[in-house]
Amino acid sequence: MDINNIKEYLNSFRGDILDQEILIFLNILKENVVSQNNQIIAKEIWCLEQIYKIIHHYLEAFNNLNDKEYYAAWCLFDQIEIRLSYLRRHLSAEETYNLEFYDRIIFQYQMLFPYKYFFSRESVIRKSTCSICGKIASLRDSCGHKVGEIYDGKLCIRRINEAQLLAISVVQNPFDKYAVLFPEGLEYNYSMLENLLEQLSGPYDDWGLETIKEKRIEFVGVGRNAPCPCNSQKKYKLCCHNTVDELFDHHRITIYTDIPKKRIPVKMFNSWK
Repeated sequence: MDINNIKEYLNSFRGDILDQEILIFLNILKENVVSQNNQIIAKEIWCLEQIYKIIHHYLEAFNNLNDKEYYAAWCLFDQIEIRLSYLRRHLSAEETYNLEFYDRIIFQYQMLFPYKYFFSRESVIRKSTCSICGKIASLRDSCGHKVGEIYDGKLCIRRINEAQLLAISVVQNPFDKYAVLFPEGLEYNYSMLENLLEQLSGPYDDWGLETIKEKRIEFVGVGRNAPCPCNSQKKYKLCCHNTVDELFDHHRITIYTDIPKKRIPVKMFNSWK
């Protein structure tokens, strides 16, 4: 086993189970090159480690979906997004590793989740330290390590040691996707995901998602001067007519097969059961 073998393996991988010996080998190799202060190879190894973890998380998330462990899959997809965001800046254009597939397919899966509302925290960071040297982060006295760069095969980040929580808000487009709102007494409807997974034979079956706006069924055929279906006691033309309130997102899924492309039959799903 060498780096070139691992690159070829990860670049062409389309299976169900990853070779666990790869991470062990990369860790030993990284210790050796770091001891020789070979920062270029150490950085290359870090990239391969991230690619391995992205594939591993994706396979685990796909299995979670089939086991109906939806929130666990959601969190893994978010972890992949974070790893991809740090990884892209360190790869050349020639190094693909099928990352475009993972990026696109994860976004499509996320669109089919019923999660719409999330908690978002507002806080002030009082103290943070560099993950590489442990020095307290300061604008006046920088340690020289840049966030997002790789040193000795490790990613430089800022570790938060002290923070003051100011507020918690409910939002629809959060930075932190882990904080899903689970209202008491309500149960999410995962039927869109279930319907898709019934059509897939494995994690690398390719499929496309098109989202279009369509009129809600209760607004179809309503006259302009008729009472608005939203029960506002106003005329339709003075209320929801030609507004976003009468529209919903229609997801059109196409599964790509050798012969021919097939579309899943049209079904209607709500966010809640």
